[in-house]
Amino acid sequence: MSSEFLVRIPLERIAVLIGPKGSTKKKIEEITDTKLIIDSQSGDVIILVEEEELEDPISLWKARDMVKAIGRGFSPQKAFQINDPGYGFELLQLRDFVGTSPNALREVRSRLIGQKGRTRHIIEQTAACYISVFGNTVGIIAEQRSIQIIREGIISLINGSKQSTVYKYLEEKMRDLKGDKDKLWVTSEREEDLVDITDLDELERLIFEEEEDNIQD
Repeated sequence: MSSEFLVRIPLERIAVLIGPKGSTKKKIEEITDTKLIIDSQSGDVIILVEEEELEDPISLWKARDMVKAIGRGFSPQKAFQINDPGYGFELLQLRDFVGTSPNALREVRSRLIGQKGRTRHIIEQTAACYISVFGNTVGIIAEQRSIQIIREGIISLINGSKQSTVYKYLEEKMRDLKGDKDKLWVTSEREEDLVDITDLDELERLIFEEEEDNIQD
């Protein structure tokens, strides 16, 4: 007896899902004991599994989420992490929160990404996750126990909360979750200089400048 999922992904992401010489498709199949049938004309992906051969029933859902994640802008390397124990994937539809207005969708995407991607970057660093803003969706890859926290933070940002307020919310919730009293997003060699800064906007600026320096190096 076999089971299957049907997932449709954007056509421009089909090549990424397949990978060079089929390498990405093959790896998903190998690590999840599934078979992917990809229609490059429609974007339909059928995920098949023979139940008597499946060691872990959750693998079918993991394969589905990896396909969805790649389809919504994540690199294969990040999507593969969904298969790790305790990790999961969440997808938010921006239209559910701001409607279908092109201007509203454009504005909220800009808020989530931030100038040169720094808002997304700080959320990823603060909450130890991966974020992809693709089209009219926001994807999250993170530990299952933290996904709801990250989801609430992103929804607050979509609804108009200040970036600094969302960063502080995520920082506090993640600290509580992990039992870590240190600020999770102060992880650079300049940590001793940064921990005494109480202005979140200033801290954001310093971390972003350091990130830019690292990129230039």
